[in-house]
Amino acid sequence: MLQCDCQLRRRRRDRCGRSGHQALEGWTWLELDGSTDAALSGPGVHMWVMFAWAILPIFIPWSVWLMETDPRRRRWLWAPMVVGGILAVYMAYLAVQPTIEVKVIDSNLDYLLGVPFSAALLAVPYVFATCFAPMMSSARWVIALGVGNLIAMSIAAIIKAADYSSIWCTLAAFLSLIVFGHFVSQARGRKNKAPAPTPEPQPV
Repeated sequence: MLQCDCQLRRRRRDRCGRSGHQALEGWTWLELDGSTDAALSGPGVHMWVMFAWAILPIFIPWSVWLMETDPRRRRWLWAPMVVGGILAVYMAYLAVQPTIEVKVIDSNLDYLLGVPFSAALLAVPYVFATCFAPMMSSARWVIALGVGNLIAMSIAAIIKAADYSSIWCTLAAFLSLIVFGHFVSQARGRKNKAPAPTPEPQPV
């Protein structure tokens, strides 16, 4: 009963997080007010970067670790949690800097982080924390989520590196179907494991 309650709370937090993330993206578009060449730096931009680049790298491996039942795989997950935690601290620092802005490129949003090196270098620890952590799970649907996210990131980078984040978010939205499949599979498993009702004694 406790495990089910914890999974329900994690499910609610996940839904709220993804909804908030999409809301921040919508907020940014509203502030741009239909402009195709403007640059914007404001609360919505900073909060989007905080969620996408600072919270997700630690939230995803931590969530996988919480739901994992295999002790060996739980030990494996410490690696992406540590990497994600270090990245989260650095990205949280960047997220509050005034140099962050977003531009519209080919009807997509390009987030400029203002780092003194190629932002592509941040992709390595980010991918390890957000994609490889789910792949370390023993749950097949969670593994599928990690693989699907890695494919979505790769496709976004191939299509257009400049507005990578916006394209990746569009593709990642479809990964919600994998999350839905995971919980449907869990519900079916609990139903199949439910004890059969005890037959009532027949009157003599």
